[in-house]
Amino acid sequence: MSKELDCPKCPASPMERRQVGNIALEECPRCGGRWYDLGELASSVKDPPAFRKATAMGPLKPRPGQAYCPRCRKPMTNGGLVSEFLRVDQCETCRGAWLDKNEIRLLDTLI
Repeated sequence: MSKELDCPKCPASPMERRQVGNIALEECPRCGGRWYDLGELASSVKDPPAFRKATAMGPLKPRPGQAYCPRCRKPMTNGGLVSEFLRVDQCETCRGAWLDKNEIRLLDTLI
């Protein structure tokens, strides 16, 4: 059984496991944001090879974020993903990423 994860944006709000395509992701029922473990984000975009190439150098213009990783509870970094216009919270330890509801839609338009 997997550990229940709290949403990094909605305090004390447990996320629900949701099937998105062929990937089971954690999604917050309150804000609609999603947690992507390492590799899940690349598997969920239209063009995985283009995504991997665009993200190979890590976050663009990173800065300390205000959210904590739902897996390890360490502060996440806020940085550009694929583009400086798409700033997401990323955990340097777990290598997972949190995307707000509007960021999920924007990612598909950029890749």
